[in-house]
Amino acid sequence: MQFELVKDILLSDTLVPDVFLSDIMPRLAPEAVKVYLYCLFLSKYRKEARPEDLAAKLDMSLDSVNAAFIILEQEELIIRTRDMVSLTDIKEKALSRFYRKKTTSDLEPEDQQKNQANIKRNQCIDSINKMFFQGLMAPGWYAAIDNWFTTFRFDEDVMVSLFKYCYDNNALNIKYVEKVAVTWANHGITNHWELEKYMEACERTKEIGKTIAKALRLGKKLTAYEEKYLEIWLNEYGYDMPIIEEALKLTVGKSTPFKYAHNILTNWNKEGIRNMEQLKAYLEASAEKRKGAARKDKVAHRNNFQQHEYDDDFYDNLEKLSIIGKDGN
Repeated sequence: MQFELVKDILLSDTLVPDVFLSDIMPRLAPEAVKVYLYCLFLSKYRKEARPEDLAAKLDMSLDSVNAAFIILEQEELIIRTRDMVSLTDIKEKALSRFYRKKTTSDLEPEDQQKNQANIKRNQCIDSINKMFFQGLMAPGWYAAIDNWFTTFRFDEDVMVSLFKYCYDNNALNIKYVEKVAVTWANHGITNHWELEKYMEACERTKEIGKTIAKALRLGKKLTAYEEKYLEIWLNEYGYDMPIIEEALKLTVGKSTPFKYAHNILTNWNKEGIRNMEQLKAYLEASAEKRKGAARKDKVAHRNNFQQHEYDDDFYDNLEKLSIIGKDGN
């Protein structure tokens, strides 16, 4: 015997896979979304409909319906033949990108080692799913995380820390997470110890940035551009706050104090200055050099006066004039 549930078609439900809503729908044109949802509805009841029928039902032009079909085909959501439109199983398609059935007995020793690493990664991904997505992580995240493991060579602790950092900053989206991942990778971070050292450096940069902003009376936080300068001073040049403060003193009245300070500190770095003792000696030598140059310039100006040269006739005439003056003639 056959069993069936009698239910009015208007009161039934059409299920839409979450992977469509989270990963596919945002990039589809609205017309394509309308056509796809209606195709889901029609396929559930195995109903027939021509493109003209869809156009009339969805209040769309026939050209818009045909264009939507082309988009859905390009996204591999449907397979269209002359008399049939078949909807693909997008859940199975999404999962097939992340998992491939293979037994341990089929693996070579090297592959078994890789399989152990994959098990650890899968456990890490499962933890991320539970901790930050309440077990509802969209399939698109799986591909992204797998790619980050391969590209950036993060270990599992760093990957979890990456998501925690973005979650704490209320920016848990793929673009932002990847941006942070690129930044960490550019600083050579692959494990927990490197990440901890980097975070300590960031905190130090942040605190010194506040001090500098206060000293310059900026009335705001440092911009990303200014923070980049500060990172160079601290991490590349190895300067501490006292040396930086000496450079900042020389920026008074400058319209771009940060850029001016950067030029000063860059010059000091080229001169091999590493501590305050070396800086004091350098500044004293520079001051003496400027004083010497000023004295030399002053002497040069004084000696620059040109003395006239006179011949013997001039002096003879001068003597005659002197005699005449005495005789009163």
